[in-house]
Amino acid sequence: MNKNTLRTGLSRRSFIARATGAVTLPMLINGLPVKAFDGPVLHDLLNVEAESDRVLVLVQLNGGNDGLNTVIPLNDYATYQKLRTNIAIPEKSALKITTQAGLHPNMAGMQQLWDEKKIGIVQGVSYPNPNLSHFRSTDIWMSASASNVNVTTGWLGRYLNMEYPNYPEGFPNASTPDPIAIQMAAVVGLTLIGLEHQSMGIALQDPETFYRLVSGTDEPGSDLPSQQRAAANVTYVRDVQSKSMAYSTVIKAAADKAKNIETYPTGNRLADQLKIVARMIAGGLTTRVYVVQLGGFDTHAGQTDATEPTMGTHANLLGMVSGALTAFQRDIEKLGVAERVVTMTFSEFGRRAESNESFGTDHGTSAPMFVLGTSVQDGMTGSNPDLKNIVDGNLRTQFDFRQIYASILEQWFGAKKSVVKDVLFDNFDTVKLIRGGTTSTDDARAVTTQAFTFDAIAPNPVRMDATIRYNLNVDGMVHVNLFDNLGLHVATLVSEVQARGSHSVPVNASPLPSGSYVVELRMGNERAHQVMVVAR
Repeated sequence: MNKNTLRTGLSRRSFIARATGAVTLPMLINGLPVKAFDGPVLHDLLNVEAESDRVLVLVQLNGGNDGLNTVIPLNDYATYQKLRTNIAIPEKSALKITTQAGLHPNMAGMQQLWDEKKIGIVQGVSYPNPNLSHFRSTDIWMSASASNVNVTTGWLGRYLNMEYPNYPEGFPNASTPDPIAIQMAAVVGLTLIGLEHQSMGIALQDPETFYRLVSGTDEPGSDLPSQQRAAANVTYVRDVQSKSMAYSTVIKAAADKAKNIETYPTGNRLADQLKIVARMIAGGLTTRVYVVQLGGFDTHAGQTDATEPTMGTHANLLGMVSGALTAFQRDIEKLGVAERVVTMTFSEFGRRAESNESFGTDHGTSAPMFVLGTSVQDGMTGSNPDLKNIVDGNLRTQFDFRQIYASILEQWFGAKKSVVKDVLFDNFDTVKLIRGGTTSTDDARAVTTQAFTFDAIAPNPVRMDATIRYNLNVDGMVHVNLFDNLGLHVATLVSEVQARGSHSVPVNASPLPSGSYVVELRMGNERAHQVMVVAR
């Protein structure tokens, strides 16, 4: 089966011709409709040429975000206020999302997304024996290591390296013409460092540099250092990077193809990055991971205004986060790519339960993480921190951050548990982050009828190539067909008389959008199905 066969199998014309019968007669597996095995439909059936691989946007909040003033524990507001007499958000000002919790009043946009069931919050995320150094804890989160182990590769870098084992040798190429990952920064961070200590992504220094790159101009940036020699050095580094960037053409093409529809807040560093990410995704770039960041969360002093706790440094930062993430979500929805994208926030640690005398908070342990998108499992995972049961001034941990990583890898990217264990160095229980999620294939089994045995598809999930294997007990006419998760016919793989014995059919899945598919083997009146997950 070649690329043209697959694309021809579900052209615009063939979709219109087949839609009525296919939709009114959905395929079933063990009595369940095929759609039940997948989350939201991940591709536009009228435009199958468009790229639709799943994308993770990772938002790093540098400095240690204060979780208690982000997600306010209304269930025990009296204790919260007692611990934070000088910075507690007034109960009436909290944006209520449940009877138990409210968001900071500057997060109105995210409250709206919560009401639309597009946000999941995981409470109390940290790790055993937490380190309260910014640098060390950031490395732990980026590498997904234990706190007593130094690892010089990143969790997403390892995963992507397993998916693209020869990178960067031979890249870009015809099948992978785009960057695998992009970080909106001057350099790629540890998160994206691969198994051979190579960067699995590219760095776009900042929004202004990116605009200069894609517009083909050489105008100097306004953000250069004022000292002449320092400015010359930075300009040189940027020039070298831009000229050596093998992916500059495809990035420019993607940026030119799509324009932001939503209006983003101005003066917002996070929004500046996300508006470019939205353009690149909507412009057809097949990049798997984007990393963006916002600093300033190390709020030891002046976290709130001395006379008005709803105002101050932290309020401004949360306003930036909420405004940027809300605009980004609205934009990708209007651009028609929202079902492809999940956004996740993280910070290297939270803050202490009790405020200090400087209207701030000191380094702490656990904090909430946000997961956003039309595909996420909305609601609260875990409970509000138990403010009457703190340890050395710190909130107790409910979830290891590697549980969240494992959940994203399995449920969003479709990684097998064995792969996730290799990436994270151990097995971690997952939590429900993705609504529906990709089909689990770890327990797939062969299906046996009187006429044949239909083996489980391997590898599964599949990124590029897989093999369909079956054994015939008799000679006869064999039909093997591929259907998508709506029951629409995608391709005919076999339609011929075959002799008894073992048979194998190679499948090139590279042109298929991510999602669940069904392979049907039919011989006479007997038929069987196997699920095939395409995940990139």
